[in-house]
Amino acid sequence: MQNTNLWRRIGLLFLLPTLACTLARQTPQPVPTLDQLIFEIQTATPTITPVFFLADAPTYTPDPNATPTPLITSTMTATVTSTLTVKLTETPTSEVQATKAPAALPTFTPTVPPAEPLRGGFWDFEEGFEPWLNPYGDACPGSGLANGWTSFTTQDQFGSACMNETVWKANVHSGISAQEITFAYVGIEAGVFRTAPANPGHRYTIEAFMRREFSPAKVEVFLGIDLNGGSDWQSESVQWFPWLEDLDDEWARTEATVTATGETITIFLRGSHPYPEPGGILRLDSISIVDNGPEE
Repeated sequence: MQNTNLWRRIGLLFLLPTLACTLARQTPQPVPTLDQLIFEIQTATPTITPVFFLADAPTYTPDPNATPTPLITSTMTATVTSTLTVKLTETPTSEVQATKAPAALPTFTPTVPPAEPLRGGFWDFEEGFEPWLNPYGDACPGSGLANGWTSFTTQDQFGSACMNETVWKANVHSGISAQEITFAYVGIEAGVFRTAPANPGHRYTIEAFMRREFSPAKVEVFLGIDLNGGSDWQSESVQWFPWLEDLDDEWARTEATVTATGETITIFLRGSHPYPEPGGILRLDSISIVDNGPEE
C-alpha cells in the first residue's frame, strides 16, 4: 500500500507539467477552485516513465573463480620546500646614532707662578768689576766691566768707548757702584748686555736708570730686549725702546713690558754719541726684571 501511494505521488510530479500545458491550449475557462484542481489531479490517468533507482539495481555476486585484482596502493610523498623570506628593515641614516669616541680630555698645563723679580746683585752692578780690555786696543786706564755683563762698542777715527766702574755717590743710583761708559770726543755707539731666564708666555717689565752728562752732541740712550735670548746687539731680533725720561745730569728712569717667547731674554743698554764732542759720559744702574705672570 505504501508503494502504491509512493508511485502516485511520483506520477503527480510528472503529470503536473502535462496538465499545465493542456490547460494552456484549451479555451479559457473559469479559474477552477482549489478543490476542483485537486479532484482533477486525483482522477487523471498518469503516464509514468519508469525510473530506475539504485534500490532496483541487481545485487553484485562475486565470481569465485575470478582472479582477484591486486589492490594497488599509491603512496604520494609530498616534498614541501619552505622558503624563508627575511624582511630587512633599513634604518634611515638620519635615525642612526653614530657612536662617537669620547673626546680626549684637554691636556692640563699647570700655570707657572711668576718668578721672583730679578734685581740687585749682578743687575745692580754690585758683584764686582774686572779689568776690561778694549777690543780695538785703545787705551782705557783703570777700566772695568761689571761681573756678569758683556760689553760692545764701535770705533771712529778718534777711537772707541771705555768701560769703567764708578763709586762716586752722585753717580750711583743704588748700592755702592754703577757701570760707566765714556763717549767724550768720539762719535760711536757702546753699551752692555746680560741674559735672564724667562717663562714663555709670561709678561715681563724691565726697568732701568741712567745718568748722563751734558754734551753738545747729546747721547741718545736706549733699552733693548731680545726675546730670543741672543747676544748680538745689532740683530734684527732686538727690540729697541727709547729712554722714557730724557734728562741730563740726573737719574732718569725707563721701562718696557714684553711677553717672553722662549726660556731666556737678553737685556741691552745702549748709548749713541753722534759726533766727537766733549761730555756725554753715561752711567747705568738699578736694572730690574719683574715677572707679571702669564699673559691673559
